[in-house]
Amino acid sequence: GGALPPWLFRLVNNLGVYFIFFGIGYLALRHVRNRPAPEPSDRDFLPTLVRFLFFGPGVTQLPTNDDGTSAYSSVTKEVETSLFRRAAKLCFCVTGLLTSFLSWGLLQERVMTTEYTTGRFQSSNFMVFCSRSVGLIVALLVINFTQQKTLKAPFYKYSFTSLSNVLSSWCQLEALKYLSFPTQVLGKSSKMIPVMIMGKVISKKKYPWYEYIVAVVILFGVAVFILAENSDKANNSEQQTTMAGLFLLIGYLTFDSFTSQWQGHLFDDYDMSSYQMMVGVNSFSAFLTLLSLLQTGELLSSIDFVLANPLCAQHIAGFAVCGATGSMFIFYTIKNFGPLVFTMIMVTRQLVAIILSCIFYGHHIDAGGIGGAVIVFAAIGYRIYRKESDKRKKKQEQKQNELSQITQQSELKVEKQ
Repeated sequence: GGALPPWLFRLVNNLGVYFIFFGIGYLALRHVRNRPAPEPSDRDFLPTLVRFLFFGPGVTQLPTNDDGTSAYSSVTKEVETSLFRRAAKLCFCVTGLLTSFLSWGLLQERVMTTEYTTGRFQSSNFMVFCSRSVGLIVALLVINFTQQKTLKAPFYKYSFTSLSNVLSSWCQLEALKYLSFPTQVLGKSSKMIPVMIMGKVISKKKYPWYEYIVAVVILFGVAVFILAENSDKANNSEQQTTMAGLFLLIGYLTFDSFTSQWQGHLFDDYDMSSYQMMVGVNSFSAFLTLLSLLQTGELLSSIDFVLANPLCAQHIAGFAVCGATGSMFIFYTIKNFGPLVFTMIMVTRQLVAIILSCIFYGHHIDAGGIGGAVIVFAAIGYRIYRKESDKRKKKQEQKQNELSQITQQSELKVEKQ
């Protein structure tokens, strides 16, 4: 690593590998786009591959509506079910999400912080590779055994969100070498700020004033928590370690905020299913991390470590399976109950994850840290309340407008008579 800190050297190395891959991809895209698109009737291997990667299967030009929006956008209708069935579904979602992600978090911390027989496991890339590979297999199985929408997106479109997804996952795992798990979990609550910035830049979104206030309050609460935890670290090396963890946490927040915004773009433009998204993103993610593992030699060293430490192999396998299962529960919950219910469940999960991490791994949180956590969760709770109340107000206004229109129409009919 030379003069660079180890984590920064590994990050620069990963970025170098990804830059070469995307550079080759860009040149290939320019070359292909300067030529006519292969006809869907041409079933030879190379034209089919070019069409799949760069134009979309069987699509040469994206159809649009009169207003310029994608013609692939669709509106799904929710089927009303009985109260009992919805309650049972909700319990299923809550249980699935909490079990999957609490186990995922505990296993993540276990792998990155445990002293196994031959030492600590070091490769964050290998963890991401295993997680994305299992996620890819699960998504392919679901698609194979269920009816899916026709895939229309050019496959290369998944690579951008995949790159940010890989980098955010790597930063998240690498940060555990420098920050405690409770600090990382609470720090993730600051994701609102980069998400709002990316939303304004990429999607030109507008946010109400209280969103900005909540974002600042959450950031303040996180700062209080981190400063309280860091106050007992007297020597400089420990504080420098914390600074490295904070840089990695900021990297995670930035990359992850781009991931969600770009995925939203793909969903809007191509009307794909969640499992098609999983296949596209996980395919590129597994390939990118494999390239990095091969380039650094971490693949063989990680396999050797796992073979020498069967317990570590069990932990990594559990981590990967929990991550894939959790992803499926995310999609199922949002589809059936919407993003608000999902957000409330995940906020509960964050709180429980901090408590469990303190119990299992002996993290100590003093009064200042508890105060910071209370500030963060209170701000998140207020945001959920405001968003729900705003939705109710909009529905009431819509109903009032509809009633007034009906009243005006009936009055006009009476006047004509």
